[in-house]
Amino acid sequence: MSFFADPILLLTDGEAYARTLPESAQGGAAKVVGGATVGAILAAGIGSYLDADWARRLWKPFAFGAKNGTDFMLHWPVAHGKRARRTTRTDALAAVMFAAYPLWWWLGWDHGRRRRPHASS
Repeated sequence: MSFFADPILLLTDGEAYARTLPESAQGGAAKVVGGATVGAILAAGIGSYLDADWARRLWKPFAFGAKNGTDFMLHWPVAHGKRARRTTRTDALAAVMFAAYPLWWWLGWDHGRRRRPHASS
């Protein structure tokens, strides 16, 4: 749950889904699984960014110097140990990043689909 790690996790998950599951799982099932994956990571990320109490237990073990969820989301893995405050600018950045989460999963899935071995006919 950081803006550095989340895109990598989403790309990797989409790629792994496309490469490991059979062709029958690539249509509507991929949309459902991808949506659920993105939804879960979005919920954790937004909760962390807003520094929600329930999300603290998700990021705190991996804080590496982050003082709050906003700091963790914006600066992990090189958190500077200062308590980051949300601003209009950081909120705009966060909105753009969160809006791109479905795209990250799809890019991984699409890449994995193109790299699948084709069945011989």
